[in-house]
Amino acid sequence: MRFQIKKIILLFAFSCFFTMPLFASDSATVVIEETMIEQKTKLFVYGYAEGVVRRQEVSITLSDGDEKSLELTAEINKIGNWGVEEVDINTLSDGKITITAMLKDEAGKTMAQTTSIAVLDTSFSFVGFMNNHFAATIFLLMVILLLLGFPMKIPLIAGATLGVYLLYDGDMSQMQFMIQQMMAGIRPAALIAVPMFILSADIMTRGKSAGKLIDLVMAFVRHIKGGLAVSTAGACAVFGAVSGSTQATVVAIGSPLRPKLQEGGYKDSFILALIINSSDIAFLIPPSIGMIIYGIVAKASIPELFIAGIGPGLLILLLFSIYSVIYACLNKIPTEQRASWSERGKAVYHALWPLGFPVIIIGGIFGGIFSPTEAAAVSVAYAIVLEGLIFKTMKLDDFYATAKSTGLVTAVVFILVGAGAAFAWVLSYAQVPQQLLGMIGISEMGQYDVLFVISVAFFVGCMFVDPIVVILILVPIFAPVVHDVGLDPVLVGTIITLQCAIGSATPPFGCDIFTAIAIFKRPYIEVVKGTPPFIFILLSVAVAMIFFPEIALYLRDVAFR
Repeated sequence: MRFQIKKIILLFAFSCFFTMPLFASDSATVVIEETMIEQKTKLFVYGYAEGVVRRQEVSITLSDGDEKSLELTAEINKIGNWGVEEVDINTLSDGKITITAMLKDEAGKTMAQTTSIAVLDTSFSFVGFMNNHFAATIFLLMVILLLLGFPMKIPLIAGATLGVYLLYDGDMSQMQFMIQQMMAGIRPAALIAVPMFILSADIMTRGKSAGKLIDLVMAFVRHIKGGLAVSTAGACAVFGAVSGSTQATVVAIGSPLRPKLQEGGYKDSFILALIINSSDIAFLIPPSIGMIIYGIVAKASIPELFIAGIGPGLLILLLFSIYSVIYACLNKIPTEQRASWSERGKAVYHALWPLGFPVIIIGGIFGGIFSPTEAAAVSVAYAIVLEGLIFKTMKLDDFYATAKSTGLVTAVVFILVGAGAAFAWVLSYAQVPQQLLGMIGISEMGQYDVLFVISVAFFVGCMFVDPIVVILILVPIFAPVVHDVGLDPVLVGTIITLQCAIGSATPPFGCDIFTAIAIFKRPYIEVVKGTPPFIFILLSVAVAMIFFPEIALYLRDVAFR
């Protein structure tokens, strides 16, 4: 009995299977859900079918107004969807393309049919051309504007605007998204530290703090061979721990020390190169404005970045000092008279107040007393008390003029930050970073290779553009790769900051070079003539950090791990 029941069930199942298409023929439907034409001649057609068996084929006919046609087939998958992709339709004529999708039974009888219309237009379109070359178009526009002499904020805003225009097919009402990204870029509270440190550096530059720091360094090392040059490098490092700005360091240290170095027998090309490249130490020694910007963009710990910059900064100072001694020996530079211990004591006493800056900033952050933003506010208050009440070098009008000057600089910086944030969003939305990184195969690289690519990108970028702009543009591009290969963002940030510092002092367009030209009134060739040995030293430190990350991370690990 059971065997008979099983036979009946099997017969019923087979009959249902073979008769299903017959029943389905009455209720079969086919729908064209979506049609697209990309790159002028690539057709995409998607749809679904109901009341049909799995793996049945859909016949698709493409016909134009000149009676030309193409015959295609697509297989229906298990959930009823079908589609054809990247069909070359360049043999069809421009105009309306009729797309017909049909379902046929085994006898060739039409079970269901539907049509759709697509428009083929192979004529040249400038907007279409720009869309097909999205990244190249935007960067070309920016280069043209730069060559025309526009400040960097204009190319950034123009590039972001053009990107939004292309992304949304000319719908300028979508500009609200760009504005939102600009506002989001300047919203982080940590950015308050930037104008604070700039103001603090301006106050000290106008006052006596810089001079007292110079006297302190010279009192202890001026008597050794190359002592004046070593003093210059050391003064740049000490002032960097106060200002955090390479350009402020060039102004504050370079102006008083250049005449002394000339009197000591040093060539002007060496002096200018020493001042420009020693200012790079200021970009590493906390408080570093570059590290603040990187920390905000990459969402990395700013206190950890500050501590990580100390090791590379001191190493660069040591190597610059060694080179200065070698230069002095080869060129027979006379030594200065040794300072007496009473002179050294006076220098230490007079420099105690300015040395309070790094103690407050580094000690406060390290000790957890306040955040980097709060440290910046404290440094401004300290600078006002120091120059206004203790040294009495500045009056109320001087503070007002300094604050006004800082406000102008801050406005430019914040416009750059906002424009950079919008530009980075446009590139990210258009997946330009993925395309660029895919071209060089970075997804298949190891940690060392990725670090080398990042180093080269930031070094070359900062040779032409302000470091802040380069950080704003390139960090979002490399951030996914840094995360995927498991790199420490603090190590990456320290290397990036160093490369930005090197690039800003490297021909042809390093911003520190033009700062030196403006301050010292020397021709371009003379300013850059002596830079190669220093750049070699800086690049050597950058390479060493890739293979020996402890140079940057040892102090970080001691302080925060």
